[in-house]
Amino acid sequence: MSLPRYSINKPVTIFMIFCGALILGFASLSNLPVELMPNTSFGNVTIFINVRGGIPPVEIEERITRPIEEAVSSASHIKSIESTSEEASATIVIKFEPGTNMDFAALEVREKFARVKNELPEEIEKPVIAKYEYSDVPIMILAMTGGKRYTPEMLGKIVDESLKTRLERINGVADIEIGGRRERKILVEIIQKKLDAYNMPINKVINVLGANNLNLLAGDIERTKDKFLARIIGEFATVEDIENIGIAATQGGTIIRLKDLAKVKDSYLEATSYARTNLAPTVSIYIQKESMANTLRMTDALLKEIDQFKDDEELSQKGIRIIPVYNQGDFIRKAIKDVQSSLLFGAFLAVFVLWMFLRDIGSTITIALAIPTAIIFTFILMFFQKLTLNVMTLSGLALGSGMLVDNAIVVLDNISKKRSRGLDRVEAACTGAEEMWLAIFASTLTTVIVFLPFIFVNKEIRLLYEGLAMTIVYALLASLIVAVTIVPLLSSRLGKKRNESKTEAEEVPDKKMDWFYEVEKKKSKLKKQTNAARMVHTLQRFYRRLLGRALRFRLYLVIAVFCIFGIAFYAFTEKLGMEFLGKTEENEFTVFIELPTGAKLDVSDEVVKQVEAILAEVAEIKTVSSRIKPWSNRVFVKLVPLAQRERSNKEIIDELREKVKEVPNAFIYFEEPQSMAAKELHVEIYGYDYNTLREIASNISKTIGGIPGFVDVKIRMREKRPELLAVVDKGKAAKWGLTVSHISDAVHAKMRGLVATRFHSEAKEVETIVRLRREDRKTFDDVHKLTLVTEEGERVYFEQVADFRPGEGPTEIWRKNKQRMIEVSATMGKYDLNKSVEIVKEALKDMKLPKNYYYRFGGDYEKMLKGKEELIFVIWVTLALIYMVLASLFASFIQPLVILSSVPLSLIGVTAALWAFHKPKSVSVFIGIVMLAGIVVNNAIILVDRINYFTRERNVNRFKAAILAGVDRLRPIMMTTFTTLFGLLPMALDRTEGAGLWAPLAITVLGGLSVSTLLTLFIVPSIFLLFTDTMLIFKPKKKKTYEYDWKGFERISEIPKRS
Repeated sequence: MSLPRYSINKPVTIFMIFCGALILGFASLSNLPVELMPNTSFGNVTIFINVRGGIPPVEIEERITRPIEEAVSSASHIKSIESTSEEASATIVIKFEPGTNMDFAALEVREKFARVKNELPEEIEKPVIAKYEYSDVPIMILAMTGGKRYTPEMLGKIVDESLKTRLERINGVADIEIGGRRERKILVEIIQKKLDAYNMPINKVINVLGANNLNLLAGDIERTKDKFLARIIGEFATVEDIENIGIAATQGGTIIRLKDLAKVKDSYLEATSYARTNLAPTVSIYIQKESMANTLRMTDALLKEIDQFKDDEELSQKGIRIIPVYNQGDFIRKAIKDVQSSLLFGAFLAVFVLWMFLRDIGSTITIALAIPTAIIFTFILMFFQKLTLNVMTLSGLALGSGMLVDNAIVVLDNISKKRSRGLDRVEAACTGAEEMWLAIFASTLTTVIVFLPFIFVNKEIRLLYEGLAMTIVYALLASLIVAVTIVPLLSSRLGKKRNESKTEAEEVPDKKMDWFYEVEKKKSKLKKQTNAARMVHTLQRFYRRLLGRALRFRLYLVIAVFCIFGIAFYAFTEKLGMEFLGKTEENEFTVFIELPTGAKLDVSDEVVKQVEAILAEVAEIKTVSSRIKPWSNRVFVKLVPLAQRERSNKEIIDELREKVKEVPNAFIYFEEPQSMAAKELHVEIYGYDYNTLREIASNISKTIGGIPGFVDVKIRMREKRPELLAVVDKGKAAKWGLTVSHISDAVHAKMRGLVATRFHSEAKEVETIVRLRREDRKTFDDVHKLTLVTEEGERVYFEQVADFRPGEGPTEIWRKNKQRMIEVSATMGKYDLNKSVEIVKEALKDMKLPKNYYYRFGGDYEKMLKGKEELIFVIWVTLALIYMVLASLFASFIQPLVILSSVPLSLIGVTAALWAFHKPKSVSVFIGIVMLAGIVVNNAIILVDRINYFTRERNVNRFKAAILAGVDRLRPIMMTTFTTLFGLLPMALDRTEGAGLWAPLAITVLGGLSVSTLLTLFIVPSIFLLFTDTMLIFKPKKKKTYEYDWKGFERISEIPKRS
């Protein structure tokens, strides 16, 4: 028993099965995680190391960065290693291939690092190894304010005690940094003259403080019935305890206490950063996420925790407020909402198109049920495959919403024809569905099979489009089941029996061509035709006459169309630009304000205030959050939603770029979020000598800056920092019994300070730092006159054992894949990525580089090239698979070629659509072309299958069969095409913030399908006849004339020769 007949005979069983599936589908939907895009990002593990006292970047690179790079480079699945060596710190970022288990990756990195940890300098502090990239934009920025009553330090204390720990417990939080406050310390500020008067080395003060701040377990005392622990209590309880500690004694026995030679205070270090929100001072909280964490789920958890914090009545009464000023989850929610709206509106339009054609509520409902039913089935399979609800999976459903009714349309149309011939509803439903089973199975299979070659593409692209592909596959398979179960079941029970005349396709043709006009007379007698029916009949008459003329000149038509294809192919490959992914229009951007190396914090603050004043004049700006540091500053700008403003991000930034040119002594540039698409061109220069690299980078920067259209050209490496170089004369030092280590430790302690011990206060540890007071270390002369104490107790000035000279040193050293590297980047402006690279290559072609120095284009360019090559290969494999499927189903080697002739036609529409919408080629466009290969052949399959029916079953000659098949299938072809096109229309016309992620794909399919459908109606019958014409030329003469025998592989019909 066939599936349609079983469904009709067992309606209750089918109904229960579908009800169970719906319940399971809604349960699956509620448990699907939500995110912006499939997680294709490289999993990152960052090793961050601070160095006590500071070491120059060159030594950091040699002694810390390179040994760690060598150790961790043997870990599995590493994509790249990037590092930055700065004064007093080293950051090594290990990027792993997409899909890598980051828990195991982090564990392996820790194991590799442990092997070299003991070889690193003793000055390093405890390394931090975390699963995130240190340079990532924070997932969320919070601003805390408390009015004039609360200082930043007081607010920072509230954050530490009441909020930070709660936020750190949330799954996925990698790091929380608090900016805008000073760090609390116990400061022991030595007076140089008093230290000299007592002839005491500063290291002795440090050692005494550390040795006198201890609580120790001495042992235990046993008694008859119990046991007592013996503890030695020696920790400092108050600052006064520190002041009164004895450091040494004079010869007369007088104790020299710390307060005799230093000032001790519970205070704060000098400010290292400021934070402001909308010009008001705040304490800012920067939250970083682990690289593989779900952004939306994490931001939701953070906001929930923040709301609970806000509910604290005590804090509310004190006037303390906390405001999220930046949240990556906002854009994700908006993008998901927009694509859901496109899905729903597209489905509505598809159903509306159905109703316009059918003008029958029962038939429309029967077909329209395929959309929600197939989507609900898809949710079940998505849940079990662990897919997420994201822009790509929802785009797949939106793209497929119009296609989901195709199978149901074809089946219902055939059922209607059976009923019009007088069959009862049950028999018409059974035979109508059974007859179309092969055609709809073939069309579904050809659409589904196009996604099989994706196993050959790289993992990043595969993970990116896997959800889209699988949702379309699942939805189409579900629609196929609906078409052969629900559609015949409902058709057998809905509607009234109609007694209509046979359609023209079912009339037995006469020998004369004027038979068509006789059919027209019969059709004119039909009564009660709807407007839609009359429109379709009018279109059929027009199409029949046009097709007849086209088939008479079929050779010229085919040549003309494929000449147009050649022009479109040239335009597509040579004239359209290319990028990796479409660009989004997020409601935010960042202003980077770079000052000369060595600039003070207060100087940076004044420059940032000037920029903030300029930003305050822009009406579209909603929030300005500033992060001020010496040298380098960031201002995070949030705009009002795109729907509430007339200007785009680019227009606003272009205006600001002109205004900030008036700000002196600062290099200011702008960056938009680059979460998915490249907006910048990156040139990476590799070599060893940093001076040579800097010179090359400077030349490349000047060259790119001179090209019209490129803006914000910058070298991602800071200028050298001015230094005072103290070269120790080892001979002179030896005379005094001093070593370089002894000298550097003493000077470092006096200038920058060393941690002597930790003071416990309110359940917290506060570092106790010993250093000279500010007045004794301000000038070069102060440095020259620093005193060193020998082992014999003699005092030596620093200038007696060292020579001083000014110099410059690098502030940071960048490395990538264990090579030194400097990067030059520029905002591409009006150019796409591929065009930008071509222009820059042309500009740099005459540049001569020293031996072993080279440059390459980084960022998305390499991914774009690799993706393009792989997707072109996928297209060819897809065509081969479609051919094999069609050859198997039609039992012919030739007919699949006729059907595949419709595929190149789609490129004409694709090129025209991309040009009209000003879209460059991208990975999304190539994915759309792959999808088109499976979609556009469906109409050709229907035509060829119908031609076969007329020639085999009705003994119609091939010319008339081609015309009859075209006219007969025009209505279902129009219905399936228009439902798909109108289902895509909302996505293609979407202009919301995230539309750049899905619009190029929709535009590609929309343009390709519309043009291909129009041309297929004429080209496929023409090529069909051209192939049979060719076969007849070489066919041997026999007593009986065969219309065509397809090269001996199949015999379509056997018709006696007519007189």
